[in-house]
Amino acid sequence: MRDEIPPGVEEGAVILDGTPIRYVRSGSGPAVALIHGASANLGDMSFGLLPRLAARYTVVAFDRPGHGGSGWPARGGEQLEHQARMLRAALSELGVERAILVGHSYGGAVALAWTLEFPESVAGLLLLGAPSQGWEGGMGLANDLLAHPVTAPWFSWTLPGLMNRMTVSRLVDVLFAPQRPPRGLIAHVGPGRIFTPETLRANAVQLQTLRRQLLAMVPRYPGIRVPVEILHGTEDGVVSYGFHAPPLAAMIPRARLTPLPGVGHMVHHAAPEEVERALARLAAG
Repeated sequence: MRDEIPPGVEEGAVILDGTPIRYVRSGSGPAVALIHGASANLGDMSFGLLPRLAARYTVVAFDRPGHGGSGWPARGGEQLEHQARMLRAALSELGVERAILVGHSYGGAVALAWTLEFPESVAGLLLLGAPSQGWEGGMGLANDLLAHPVTAPWFSWTLPGLMNRMTVSRLVDVLFAPQRPPRGLIAHVGPGRIFTPETLRANAVQLQTLRRQLLAMVPRYPGIRVPVEILHGTEDGVVSYGFHAPPLAAMIPRARLTPLPGVGHMVHHAAPEEVERALARLAAG
């Protein structure tokens, strides 16, 4: 099942060196680019956040490379910088040269890389439950199997057959805890577009290399000069608030940290009013 596109929302794809990058666009006003996290697609952003923001902004949400309707590039699909380069090029093809970036979770890491590599194209940065620091440990056995060139072909084809509605629901509950997912979100995002062999492998490879890339980025954070808003739930069980958010805020000169007490990982669903307020501050300069 694919995510449903609301009426009045433009949907399309930009072709970059033969690789499609799918997008949806809506609204008018200052440009805002939405970047989804791991194990997701743009449907997570277009479900509630995009229509909410489109009243005041021109909002573009992308499928990251390897996810949803976006293809896997010939090289560099696992690299934060290369994903940022592709999304920036896609945004430029849509006539937008500068935008406020909104990144959730892994998408926040892509937005950080975008800001570091192409600061002239970033009007502001809004991070939602985003990882920014290197951590100890790995990403789990399933991810290891999906990322390894020997086991990935077999496991990526086997795993989708093991998934059912109850399994998907439980996984989503973990992502949203302690909140509950909004009704209709799972159908809108479309598990059938997430649990494909190709998407599972792309997601795993991207996660497998994330820690190393973040470690390399950390020394560069003090050089970020654009205004940055950091929203992070204190009860985030996926990306630790204490480990990631306060250290990042301390490194960036123009960063503002807003801890969200009692909120978990899915900030844009649990606290959309806070997202709107943070975005308004960025738009005001």
